[in-house]
Amino acid sequence: MKLIKIFLPVLFIVFAWQVNAQTTDNTIVNDNSAWATLMCGFGPYNIICSVKTQYVYFEGDSTVATVSYKKVFSCEDELHENIKYVGLIREQDRKTYFIPVNSKTEYLLYDFSLKEGMSFEYTDMWLGPTLMHIKRVDFIEINGVQKKRFQLTKQPPYDYHILTAWIENVGSLSGLFYPSGVTPPGSQGELLCYFEDNKLIYKNPNYSECYYDKVEDITSVQTIVTENYKIFPNPVEDVLTMSSLDNTISLIEIYDVLGKKVYSQTYKESINMSSFEKGLYLLKVYDTNEQVSVFKIIKR
Repeated sequence: MKLIKIFLPVLFIVFAWQVNAQTTDNTIVNDNSAWATLMCGFGPYNIICSVKTQYVYFEGDSTVATVSYKKVFSCEDELHENIKYVGLIREQDRKTYFIPVNSKTEYLLYDFSLKEGMSFEYTDMWLGPTLMHIKRVDFIEINGVQKKRFQLTKQPPYDYHILTAWIENVGSLSGLFYPSGVTPPGSQGELLCYFEDNKLIYKNPNYSECYYDKVEDITSVQTIVTENYKIFPNPVEDVLTMSSLDNTISLIEIYDVLGKKVYSQTYKESINMSSFEKGLYLLKVYDTNEQVSVFKIIKR
């Protein structure tokens, strides 16, 4: 197993962005692209207490020690009026680099040259050096186009849980600047939408909109529908129902936000969650092909 050491930061304020790049085969820094990411804050008993959506775009060029960058800006309001400068970004050889505002340190955010089965070490501001592993590299169809997908886990033998996924152009599904899936304590990030030329290319199937700023908007009852699963209601008060289109589910587990397993059961369509404490949970679904899918469930 090959071990590669790279450094990936976890950042507070960058979640979505628009890109102007000259290289035609870039993986993240592309022209006329934009991302919107949802950030939820959690209070006591893991109850959602705050919600915001951040939009980030690139505009203008800058040079640092003869190296060319794009300027990165961010805003949180729906009309994109309160804009903040947040740093510099560039891409080279399928690697994406970022310099945060008021910093002289360049961080490697993504490395799309990594191969399946490789492990790498990164450093974030919360966990320090951490080993990650490329569990699987495959392709996923995004708006009719095949994109390469990297599914990340912990270092083997703890690689049974997919922490997040990188998708070419789209970035991490945990949020563009959270490539490890780790977010600041008490919060959780999730990519909502990805745009090209103001056209919606990717939309998170767990949400109906690309912008939220009210807790009640994301805690209204929704149905999670993916290629293989249908899960409802979410949030759930009593019974959570799920079905598999291909009937391949072998095991279901539920974890709290601290990573403690609170439920485990061979597949059945209904799970009684009436006795669960209110808050956020992770539902892990194992299928007979050794694939693991993770869904966020709110108990209210």
